[in-house]
Amino acid sequence: MSRSSRRREPANGDTVQRSDGEQAVAGAGGVVFNPDGEVLLLQHVSGSWVFPKGHIEPGEDPLETAVREIDEEAGVLAHCNDPSERWSTRYRNARGELREITWFRMHTSARTPLLREKLFLDGAFLAADAAADRLSFAEDRRLLRRVLADGSGAHTQAGGHR
Repeated sequence: MSRSSRRREPANGDTVQRSDGEQAVAGAGGVVFNPDGEVLLLQHVSGSWVFPKGHIEPGEDPLETAVREIDEEAGVLAHCNDPSERWSTRYRNARGELREITWFRMHTSARTPLLREKLFLDGAFLAADAAADRLSFAEDRRLLRRVLADGSGAHTQAGGHR
């Protein structure tokens, strides 16, 4: 289910209070495009293909987290042309932890990822259709479709389980 939302973005490792009282752990990441319009995906040790993302550290805002995580996980320096353009996904990870991730449309001059963390077995820039086919989770496929289709605004997507 998708809905537009303009709300306070989590920062500094905050949890996000949901209307049902459950708190979600905040994170941020990027849907990263190279000059050829290809999308960056990483293969987690679990076998899942995902976008780079991670926990918001104390003192960081979501965009700073996204830039840092993309660099740490994929060895890619990325930038965001419009930080007001953001999306959000929510899901429960394998540990049962509710996560809420703020996503940014990012750009890089890189054409090949340089994996830096043992959590990731592989990485690649793929054409959008191939990326959508390779992504392991439905909420990530929906996110990619929205990022490709949407030109502006703040958006929220409810996700599934991971």
